[in-house]
Formats: sequence, structure tokens, C-alpha cells
Amino acid sequence: MISATPRKKSIRQSREARITAILTAAREVFEKRGYEKATVSEIAELVGVVEGTIFSYFSSKRILVIKVMEQFYEEITNLIESGLKGIDGTRNRLHYVIWNHLNIMLNNAALSGVILRESRGLDEELTEQVHILNKRYTKSISDIVELGIESGEIKANTSSSLIRNAIFGSIEHYMWTIIASHNSLDLDQVAQDLTNMIFNGIAVKDTELNHTDINRLVDKLNQLID
Repeated sequence: MISATPRKKSIRQSREARITAILTAAREVFEKRGYEKATVSEIAELVGVVEGTIFSYFSSKRILVIKVMEQFYEEITNLIESGLKGIDGTRNRLHYVIWNHLNIMLNNAALSGVILRESRGLDEELTEQVHILNKRYTKSISDIVELGIESGEIKANTSSSLIRNAIFGSIEHYMWTIIASHNSLDLDQVAQDLTNMIFNGIAVKDTELNHTDINRLVDKLNQLID
């Protein structure tokens, strides 16, 4: 009597592991094809499942690319926010964000290109989602400017939104050039130049005393006299 060969049990991935595998494959395909040309069938092939399996986790290609972007933004936002906690001084904090944002964009140029294109694309819902994700990430600059005003390092009438737009707009311009021409840039030099340009334009000079500073000095003198 020939005994039957025991069949190997198929190993089912946990839901979390399957989602991770799908998002990893989706990011690869989106980076390679762009959002419009990417197909769910190619993502499924990379994961090693049928297309229907992908849709059982993500209802559409739009939802899938949004999740990829959410995952990316969560990583880089946590990086910036956690790093800023150990940095003192407005100029140093600005330089930290500028250098790291440039570095992130350069090391993730393909995905950055997808995000930049979809931020001004024809799909209004997708464009809105990108803006929502970007809002928390770019808030770091607004917070730095507001803290700099409070500490007296930055001029009181400085617009935090204008500085934020100037920084990220400048870096976005560099990214479009890199994506189009496949050139690189001197990361340290660009970060240094942009930081100097921004900070020197908004910093309170040693010779400048605003009314608040004068009032503080008067109060201190009065306290000494009393």
C-alpha cells in the first residue's frame, strides 16, 4: 500500500502583512508608471495574488495611491517633528527642515514626482487628499516662524504662511528640474543658501529694537529703580 505524501499546508499571511506587501508593490508600480498608467493587475502580479485580492483590501486604485502617500507622509512628518525636538535656535531649526526636506525629495524622487503631479492633477479628490497630507507636514515651518517671533529672533510682522510657501515652493522648483532632467544638486550648498536667504530676510538685527523690546527694557529698568 502506497502511503499518500502529506500535502504542505499553505501559509496564509496575516492581514497586516498582506496590506504591507500590497502597499510596497503599489509604491513600486506608481513610481515606475505614474498614477494614470499604473494598473492594479501589475500590483497584484508583484504581490503574487489575483487582482480581486487587491480590491478586497483597497476598493480602488485611487484609494491605493492615497494610502501609499499617507504612509510616506507619516514617515517623513514623524522624522521632521521628532528631529526638531532636539534643535535650538530659529536658524538651526529652519536649516534642519530645509536640509531634510531636500534630502527626502532627492532620495524619493520617483514618488515625489507622483505626488507633485497629482497635487495639481485633474482628479480633484486626489488633489485634495495630497493637500491635506501636505498641510501637517509643512506646518513645521509655520511653527518655527511663530516661535521665532515669540523669542524675538524674527520680525513680528513676518508671515508664517509666506515663509512656508517660499521654502517649499523653492524646493518644489528644484524637484521639477531634477525629475525632468535627471540631474542632481549640491544638497548641503542649496540647503545653506536657502536657509541664509530666508533667515536673513526675516531675522531681527542687533540694531533693530521693536516697541515690545523697548517696553521690556523699560519694565526691567523700573524694577531695578524700585
